[in-house]
Amino acid sequence: MAKSFWEELQQSCDFEYKNIEIYSPEGLQYIRQYNIRSVPTTLIDKKVEFVGVPDRDKALAKVNCVNLK
Repeated sequence: MAKSFWEELQQSCDFEYKNIEIYSPEGLQYIRQYNIRSVPTTLIDKKVEFVGVPDRDKALAKVNCVNLK
């Protein structure tokens, strides 16, 4: 659900998005590095910003989206 949320939001606004599978080597590194305890967790600029699926308006604000496509 979070993956589709961010992919849909990316259709409206230009920002970089990457989905990382939590049990992949990269995902396990993120768990340790950012002390992730729950999924989905959203990192923005190397900082945990959301746990769970965020509110659309709050997500738009965090990715600095003012001009929707």
